[in-house]
Amino acid sequence: MQKLISFVFGAYLMVSTFNVMAIDPPTKTKKAAAMESFGYEIPSATFRDAVFQSDDNQQVFIDFDEIPVNLKSIQIMDSEGKELYKQTVYELSVSSLLEIDLSAFPQTGLVLEIQTFTDSRFIQLGDK
Repeated sequence: MQKLISFVFGAYLMVSTFNVMAIDPPTKTKKAAAMESFGYEIPSATFRDAVFQSDDNQQVFIDFDEIPVNLKSIQIMDSEGKELYKQTVYELSVSSLLEIDLSAFPQTGLVLEIQTFTDSRFIQLGDK
């Protein structure tokens, strides 16, 4: 009886060890994709749907309630990538509505960068 228990226990250890070795973890040459890491990827349309501009394009509004992740910062750049405005927003409430006055910036080529803690999304703002 003791030999049978030892055999069953040994077989269990061999099978469980084989299962652990069969897992193929990400390596430096094979990195995990975003969908593998988090189970889903947030579409860029979600970020675009959270950004509104006034009719005269003088203000931009960002509705944090529409974005399903916490934001780190908001940045506005010109067409050459020069930073015109930056605000850290991680301390704001997730139900905030941020308003940015665009009247002091160039007339065309503005890009809004929404930075999360894992990536950035870029949204072309409409011409004034």
